[in-house]
Amino acid sequence: MRIAALALMALAVSSCAGAPNTTPVNQPLAATSTDSMIELGVDGDAIALALSGGGARAASFSYGALLQLRDMKDTGGKPLIDRVALVTAVSGGSITAAYFGLHGAQGLDGFRAAALDKDWQGRLHTSFASPSNWARLLQGGINGPDKLADWLDREVFSGGRMRDLSARPRIVINATDLYSGTPFAFVAPYFQAICSDLGPVRIADAVASSMSVPLAFRPVVVGTYPDKCPAPLPAWVSQAAKDRAAPVLLRETARAFQYYRDPARMKFLHLSDGGVADNFGLSSLITIRRASETPYGPFSPRDAVKIKRLTFILINAEMSPSGEWAKQAKGPSGAEMLEAVLSVSINAPKRAAADAFASTLVDWKRDLVTYRCALSPDEATRLGAGPGWDCKDVEFKFDMISFADLPQAQFEKLGAAPTQVSLPKELVDDLITGGRQVVETNALVKALQSPR
Repeated sequence: MRIAALALMALAVSSCAGAPNTTPVNQPLAATSTDSMIELGVDGDAIALALSGGGARAASFSYGALLQLRDMKDTGGKPLIDRVALVTAVSGGSITAAYFGLHGAQGLDGFRAAALDKDWQGRLHTSFASPSNWARLLQGGINGPDKLADWLDREVFSGGRMRDLSARPRIVINATDLYSGTPFAFVAPYFQAICSDLGPVRIADAVASSMSVPLAFRPVVVGTYPDKCPAPLPAWVSQAAKDRAAPVLLRETARAFQYYRDPARMKFLHLSDGGVADNFGLSSLITIRRASETPYGPFSPRDAVKIKRLTFILINAEMSPSGEWAKQAKGPSGAEMLEAVLSVSINAPKRAAADAFASTLVDWKRDLVTYRCALSPDEATRLGAGPGWDCKDVEFKFDMISFADLPQAQFEKLGAAPTQVSLPKELVDDLITGGRQVVETNALVKALQSPR
């Protein structure tokens, strides 16, 4: 009876509350829109980064990692951060990645003041004891765009649009399509599928999509515009949807793309935290790789010829397991059980995505070498091959760095940091320091400072 009374009270408050803003954050594809190949400017060594989710914990840890890459130099004396060609990011990591893409390596100095040192957490609706919050919850989330996207736009990204992000590094912001349960990335293949222009979308809306933890935040609404499409879906979509040998995630993403073109099935995407589908942001890269429909994509032909070593670093800021219940036969309480199940539901898909992506890297390298070795000497020279160029001289390396790479006391402290949108300044200090340390001591990163 008590629960029923509370529900009725929430419904009553809800009827008096203002309707949530459900205006799509995107527009139909403009007739003048064209797709162009992105030249990443790869030459020799290239670095790709994946910045995991985890609120301000992840934002601070990945920020420290970027600062350390800026301080470390390659064999020619240039900062390693200048070798970063691609960054894929989720949730807390996406705010760092987007700021990096907007302001560049030198602009990173402003990130802490813009995002990490502000008491954003204190401005949010958080109390479940408030009837007005029950009303918001029934409308899809306790906090709406004014508490997330608009705050990000005003305080962090200053009205920036996705077209304002640099082409190098290429920034991939990942969210989750709640209807299909698949990742949705703010990059060309996905926006081509919904027949929409990516450039005019606010950076803040992309990052808010990636950070919209279910129930805490309303999903971000994105419209589909199949009647505005200049071309049908590319051939790979129907092929992947029917290919039983294709990765399951790729097949499901292909089916989601088909839904986006079917107004009888979908007219709007409701995007939530990218960590719901993959808290590492790697799944979308499998789709981007397949969508390129080339043996070298998302590299350009010139990038494909000039690359010698791709070092892919996953910066993982996940929380460490906690609780005393694992020492007791009775096990977890109800609240602890819920927390553990939520943790597993986030960790399991991201680990599967990491394994799937590692396999994709193996196939990508094989296809790249096959392409390079099929080039004529004139073609290779035209694309940038120098004297003594070896078509087989390519390495792809993948590694994950995390709190577990730190001394035990530091690992336990940082791994216990809560998943919030802001944290105490002292803890932010420690997380930034930890991000610096794991990059400085990582074997693959250190190898980039030595001649190959």
